[in-house]
Amino acid sequence: MTSEERLAPVPLRKDRTTVLGYPRGDLLTILIGTPILGLLLGLALPPLARWLSDLPVLPWRDGITFVGSLDKPWQTAIVTGVGLVGGVLLAVTELAETLKLRLTDQELVTEQHEVTRTIERTRVSAVFLDGKELVVLDETSRQFTRGVHKTAAPALAEAFRSHGYPWQDTDPHAPMFHRWIPGAPGLPAEAHAVLAARKAALKSEAKEDVRDLAETMQGLGYVVRDEGKDQYWRPLAGGPGGRGGGART
Repeated sequence: MTSEERLAPVPLRKDRTTVLGYPRGDLLTILIGTPILGLLLGLALPPLARWLSDLPVLPWRDGITFVGSLDKPWQTAIVTGVGLVGGVLLAVTELAETLKLRLTDQELVTEQHEVTRTIERTRVSAVFLDGKELVVLDETSRQFTRGVHKTAAPALAEAFRSHGYPWQDTDPHAPMFHRWIPGAPGLPAEAHAVLAARKAALKSEAKEDVRDLAETMQGLGYVVRDEGKDQYWRPLAGGPGGRGGGART
């Protein structure tokens, strides 16, 4: 080996990156299958409505009769177009609500609802699945992120563990949760008011308000999770309410 070869710099190893999004098969189904389903539904609605209008007992008869009357070519084209657009919007909404992840040994980057957030690996205290939702907690036990992820649980666990993240089989703070009862002791009046507003948002399926109010609770020092129609809460780690322990993004 020549001296020139001995002095050549050794290339540095690039950090491994793991990207976890929609599995390819599911992605194709969402991007292609959902719009096609919407188109087919648009084509099928008028004939189906005409068939239903002959039934002796029929709720919303006027609306169904109107849809059944759309039998002209241009009317069929409009209904089909509406079905196609509805399928596209459904696909876009599904992709936006699904949590996407990029992991390295140094940091975790999440993307959901068109918002990108980053947290250092050393600040992550736990990662686990709560039902179908992936939850990442920071050093204060605050929920850095929570969202549905389509990757199978074993593959998720392997990905996080391979980069040194503290994957847990269950929520390590599960025993601290209390079912919310309006006015019950243990929470300040402000937190009760937020949970009451969030209950109304859950009932009306206002998803963005539900998320925002959960963040408001974390600003007050409490984590919220849902079980069926009930809300559960716990204080952040580090004392009652855990104020001042918000995650930096």
